[in-house]
Amino acid sequence: MHLLDPRHKASGVAMIAMGLSLAVLYPKALLLSQAGWVWDHPGRNIAFEHMFIAVYVTLGLFLIWGARDPVRFLPLIDFTIVSGTFHASAMLLDALHTPGMADHLGIGGDVVGTYLAPVVLTIFHPRRFYLDGLFRRVPRLAP
Repeated sequence: MHLLDPRHKASGVAMIAMGLSLAVLYPKALLLSQAGWVWDHPGRNIAFEHMFIAVYVTLGLFLIWGARDPVRFLPLIDFTIVSGTFHASAMLLDALHTPGMADHLGIGGDVVGTYLAPVVLTIFHPRRFYLDGLFRRVPRLAP
């Protein structure tokens, strides 16, 4: 019995790495008030942060659980890619337009950190839906 599906080992490892980062690093950065991770304009909302932590820990644990068979968990991978991209893009726009939020755009900030999971999971997607065939021509059917 294999811990990870040997046909999709890279996808499984990526899911575990991103799951750990969502379940451990994201909460750590918020709870320890790491610069570039706390949104405090106009004021800090601790309850809101706790809700984010609950959602990201849950998502991270499901990614780790799904790493055994990434193909079976394609909807979870796709959800993580799409929701993470939209979330990070919303934060990017907010950081660009809100005074004093430039720290969020740095290499150690939460905008870059939130883009990390969608990028890594897209690169190691088990079926390569997003990269493979992106520029491939679809053959025409004969009339």
